[in-house]
Amino acid sequence: MSRMLARAKVKLENARNSYLKIDTDEAYRDDCCYNLQQSIEMVLNAIVELYGEQYAENHDLRANINILNRKDINIPLQTEIRNMASTIYGWETESRYLDSFVALNEDIKDAFEIAETLIKYASDLVIVDKTKDIKDIPDRQL
Repeated sequence: MSRMLARAKVKLENARNSYLKIDTDEAYRDDCCYNLQQSIEMVLNAIVELYGEQYAENHDLRANINILNRKDINIPLQTEIRNMASTIYGWETESRYLDSFVALNEDIKDAFEIAETLIKYASDLVIVDKTKDIKDIPDRQL
């Protein structure tokens, strides 16, 4: 598995754990949003890598989508990601440094959907790639 994909999964798990505690302290909302942003960014990086390209070394989700689109690759929820990109981008710093940070529950739930969908998509790419490699190995070597 891609190391970047593994990191995305861990960040998603961290976001889930913080989300469960949001009602106890707003700091968990901040942490949830930061981890969601990191998960989505990392899984997009992984997808770009899986397609053999160098990912954009910034926090703009649209940059990696643009790299994929130049190769005529469309990913799930692409329009939704573009629509939420500015919001999610802001979570990278605002959730950690601004006392005035506020994230809407609806945005958080949408971000969870994006992260989960992209992680499944990337995981399926890894499985397809491994299956392809296995088919190329003669039976006697398996």
